[in-house]
Amino acid sequence: MRTYRYIAYTSEGRARRGVMVAEDEADASARIAALGLMPSTIEAQGEARPTRTRRRERRIDRDMLSVFTRQMAVLLAAGLTAEAALEAVQGAGGAARIERLAAEARAGLLQGEPLAKSLGRAGGALPAWYAAAIQAGEQSGDLDAVFETLATYLETSAGDRAAIASALVYPAFVTVVAITVCAVLMTTVAPEIIAMFETTGHPLPPLTVWVMAVVDAVRDHWLLMLSGVAAVVLAVMTVNRTPRLRDRRDALLLRVPVVGRFMRMAAAAQYLRTLAVVVNSRLPMVDALRFAAGVLNVTRFRAAAEEAGEALRRGESITAALARLPFLPPVSRQLVQAGEASARLGPMTDRAAVLAEGWLRTERKRLTVIIEPASMVIVGGVVLVIVLAILLPVFDMQSLVAP
Repeated sequence: MRTYRYIAYTSEGRARRGVMVAEDEADASARIAALGLMPSTIEAQGEARPTRTRRRERRIDRDMLSVFTRQMAVLLAAGLTAEAALEAVQGAGGAARIERLAAEARAGLLQGEPLAKSLGRAGGALPAWYAAAIQAGEQSGDLDAVFETLATYLETSAGDRAAIASALVYPAFVTVVAITVCAVLMTTVAPEIIAMFETTGHPLPPLTVWVMAVVDAVRDHWLLMLSGVAAVVLAVMTVNRTPRLRDRRDALLLRVPVVGRFMRMAAAAQYLRTLAVVVNSRLPMVDALRFAAGVLNVTRFRAAAEEAGEALRRGESITAALARLPFLPPVSRQLVQAGEASARLGPMTDRAAVLAEGWLRTERKRLTVIIEPASMVIVGGVVLVIVLAILLPVFDMQSLVAP
């Protein structure tokens, strides 16, 4: 079976693009015709090296991955096989990228590839934790529970990101309006007032001098500042793509109080959730620690998790192995220890994961509540400084002309 991209037309003459899994081009044409479409172009995937534009078209973002994962969770829970679920997602008539992901993953599955590998090849660079969880579900035969857990996690993360973005919409709008008004005042009103004030021979207020110096610097060096912003963006992209630089960035961020705490809490939630899924899937604990280590993005954390797996393989207890992980909160380790002692490791690990996810969600909500008033205070402070820089010369002029 191969994957074919096609362009076909409906009876009304409307173009339709999609992906079809078929034995050969003739089979693909017949399948497209069976959908009531007239095939125009059929192109086999993998015949030519994909261009950058095509790779961008194939890559699936977090939101689409969340939709795809939920669809797979529902279909697998209904008793469908992975191949049948992918076929159903492909024919659901949703987003084109999701249909392409399902079709290409199904083609890889029919060729004998594992589901995790076929999904990664079809959808571009999937997150490491996503592929690790799918691989664990394949080995345990509990794919529906894995997809359900992944869908819930992706939906929760999307909700948290949407809440933070929503909290920033109003401050961003106010910031744009405030900057626009202040720019008009500083470029039109302020120079006239300052020119009138200078005719009196009295010095300008220090705040006005400082603000006008900033305005002159922005006006004279705006191209250099724009180049600096572009250089910062390019540097961030380079750091994200270079493992050594990314490790140094993570080491630096872990030292920042608030950011480091969030990174540890996120790592703990991902690790414990994957560990709970794999343990409840009845895989050996050594494999569970190995799969859970694969979900961590921070190299230092992943190395510690791999060392914990090696310690367990050498005969140490689960509690002693997990004590090597610097990002796990003590309460989570205590819950796992209680599960190990009571032979209820699966439920207690799941409870530890729920607890870590609840803490992370609470901290995110708290941050969302703080962002809006803090940003408004900053914008208000900037506006106050600019308004005072304009009004102080006016007040001084009134004192000069007063009898």
